[in-house]
Parts: sequence; structure tokens; C-alpha cells
Amino acid sequence: MRFQQIKELLHYLELVHHQLGLCYRRLGDQVDSERCRMLLVYLQGREDAASAHLQEYASQLGESVRETWLDQCFSEDMLPDIARCELSASARTEEIVALVCRWEEQLIGELGHLARECPTPATAALLDNLARLEQTRLTQLVHGAHRLDDL
Repeated sequence: MRFQQIKELLHYLELVHHQLGLCYRRLGDQVDSERCRMLLVYLQGREDAASAHLQEYASQLGESVRETWLDQCFSEDMLPDIARCELSASARTEEIVALVCRWEEQLIGELGHLARECPTPATAALLDNLARLEQTRLTQLVHGAHRLDDL
């Protein structure tokens, strides 16, 4: 079991979103389909915005919440999988959306688990809010992908 503070967890989440943005930029160079490239550009901007939002959110937290220690951390580091991600040149938008959904669902699951294990109500509420935010982002992604398919 590894212990960490809320501020470290928020920094990790910020890093995950930043690395996802870089990954989507890299994947955009690997695909042939213009539609897939458009989706990846959208995803890149989405992750850049999420990273900036988390940075701002962390700066606004009270010292007591930021310094709270957690007994748990993410069960699996997402960064190596993000760095290794590749797509074939013939990838379809459905494959990209499925990949993004897996990462989003992993984030939601990990945040939900941490919220249930939190030592204080304030940190549990914070992590629940972050999990809900990720769930909202996932819902918006799925709706946005369906709209892209309708074009």
C-alpha cells in the first residue's frame, strides 16, 4: 500500500490528462482517416482543457484538504499504457472512442474507489466530485462521437 496526499493525486490526474493530450496528438499522425484525425484533435483539446482545469482546481483547494493523506492510491499506473498506445493507419472512429472510454472508465473507477476509502468527508466529497466530472466528460464524449458519426 502506498500513501499519498490529495495534492499528489491531483498532480497525477493532471499529468494523466496532459499525457493523454500528447498521445492523441501522436495518434493523429498515425491514422489515415480525416474523420479520425478530427476526432483526435478534439480529444487533444479536451484533455488539455481537463489538465488546465485540474491545475486551477488544485490551486483553489484549502490547505487542509490538499495536505490530507490517503491510505490508497490508483491500483494501476495509467501512464505507461498511455505512452505505449498505438493505432493502425486504418483505425476507425469507433476504435478510438472505445479506447478513450476504457481510459475514462478506469479513471472513474479508481476515483470512486479512492472516495469510498477516504479518511475524511471533505476528501471523499472531492474525489466523488472528480469521479462525477470524469463521468460527465465520458457522457459528453459519447454524445459528441455520435454527432460526428451523423456528419
